[in-house]
Amino acid sequence: MKLSSVTIKTLLLLSIISINVLSQWNSNTAVNTLVSDPTGEQSVQKQALCPDGSTYYSWFDSRGGSYAVYLQRLDVNGVPQFAANGILVSGNPQNSSLVDWDMIADNNNNCILTFTDIRSGGTINPFAYMISSAGVQMWGANGITLSDSVNSFQPNPKVVQTSDGNYVFFWRIGSGPQKLALQKVNAAGVKQWGTSPVIWTSGTTENYDWPAIVPSDNGSVIVMFSGYTGSFISPSNYRIYSQKVSSTGARVWNATQDTVYSLGRVSGFYTPRLFSDGNNGAVYCWHDDRNSVNLTTGYIQRKNSAGAIQFPVNGTAVSGNASNNHFAPVAAYMPATGETFIAWQEANGGQTQVGFYAQKINSTGTRQWGDGIAIQSLGTDQVVAYTVMTKDTSAIICFNQSAAGGNNIIRAAKIGTSGAYLWPGNIVTACSITSSKIRLNSVIDPANSNSILCWQDKRNDGGGIYAQNIKFDGTFGSLVGIVNISSSIPERFELAQNYPNPFNPVTRIRYSITERAVVNIIVYDILGNKVSEIVSSAQNSGTYEAGFDASGFASGVYLYRINAVSTEGNKLFSDTKRMILIK
Repeated sequence: MKLSSVTIKTLLLLSIISINVLSQWNSNTAVNTLVSDPTGEQSVQKQALCPDGSTYYSWFDSRGGSYAVYLQRLDVNGVPQFAANGILVSGNPQNSSLVDWDMIADNNNNCILTFTDIRSGGTINPFAYMISSAGVQMWGANGITLSDSVNSFQPNPKVVQTSDGNYVFFWRIGSGPQKLALQKVNAAGVKQWGTSPVIWTSGTTENYDWPAIVPSDNGSVIVMFSGYTGSFISPSNYRIYSQKVSSTGARVWNATQDTVYSLGRVSGFYTPRLFSDGNNGAVYCWHDDRNSVNLTTGYIQRKNSAGAIQFPVNGTAVSGNASNNHFAPVAAYMPATGETFIAWQEANGGQTQVGFYAQKINSTGTRQWGDGIAIQSLGTDQVVAYTVMTKDTSAIICFNQSAAGGNNIIRAAKIGTSGAYLWPGNIVTACSITSSKIRLNSVIDPANSNSILCWQDKRNDGGGIYAQNIKFDGTFGSLVGIVNISSSIPERFELAQNYPNPFNPVTRIRYSITERAVVNIIVYDILGNKVSEIVSSAQNSGTYEAGFDASGFASGVYLYRINAVSTEGNKLFSDTKRMILIK
């Protein structure tokens, strides 16, 4: 059957509409970018940024009745790369949707996931998967088993990629007294520290818990964990420990562990936070009530790669306000200045008024902004989740703010090193739809001047996963313009086919240059008339993408041509391709 030109055009238009509904960063913050929202609950989501600017999203998903693990990848422009609502990673049964787990993106744009399930006779054991950027299971359909025991409760696995290209996993084992386990795995999925993991035990009645890990130098990692006696609900003698582990699994800083916090006054159900400082050291955040006055204060500590503490013993308080509580600080370190940005939930003594505050700590551990900046002053609106990201000498602080009826909206602010707001209007709203939202993740992509948030959102049913980008100027949506996809030197000059194609009204054009050159990309209509110049600049070697917004152009066939000329004036490369605009 021969289709008419009208029918073909209609089908193409429908295809484009379908693509645009499910793709690209959305400038409408009442809609956002859909990651996954089928029937059932999607929860406990994780997010990871790839070197090429794409982002992975994974979550526990009950669409089939029991919780399975799914994965989606959005490219640098927010376009889904896998099937709608994600691909299945593991359908093995979960004991709960509430257990913590971990996910990273490695240097080759692969996704590494580690989580627990009860495939081994009902016991909770940790497993690991590698998924390629094309969605291929690199370590097999069932992943790899991290532990050699199926008889212990082994929750909360964490993972990092080391500087030597391997992966180190860190998790808890057992109960009464609880132990910790470490294992190193290479890119082929082969264990490097023996069949059995490296086990850490206190050798006393002290329980080890809440494992966390960041990479350091020479293939090493820095780990943090808690130690306490009694139950995790009502812990006694609570301490926060840290240790550096070499590429061979040996302890570097001392024979046992280094103490970050030793005063014992941390409540149960609380997880201290660990962040890399970008200089092979680590930043530690927690809260405690060391003054025994029924008020809680947040604290921060930093250790360099040698294990030397950089701030006062037992940490620097985020605020000197002795009348209020300062809960659950989160932080991000700024290597360029040696400063640390912190955000926390502030509450009055009776916790009837709640606010959201930020602070900056200098390289010696001294507060720079008094008792903190009130991003949200004390009031009845609660901030239930928040993140901090740093860019150059500024911080992007994001938070989930309560709204009417127990619902939430998501907001963000960019703050400079002086404490001043840097976006017009001070605070922007990244998700304006009022719905129940749980958790908030964020990543920052300096190469593309973009930051990305994701969260669990119950706008439709038990929960879906949504994302929203915030560009560094505080606006949202398409990354029209030039973005640096990779600074690696490509093998050849190349002009790729635009995508999507056909398009309406925005498309992306990827190109590669092998040396520094003056690059021009010009768009022509079918008659050869110049209609737009989307690139005209000197650029270093690398791979780039340029956006073309054809909102003001008529439907039809267009040509785009690249000319790359060396800085000495020698022509290096030229190519032309066609693209189709359908409105």
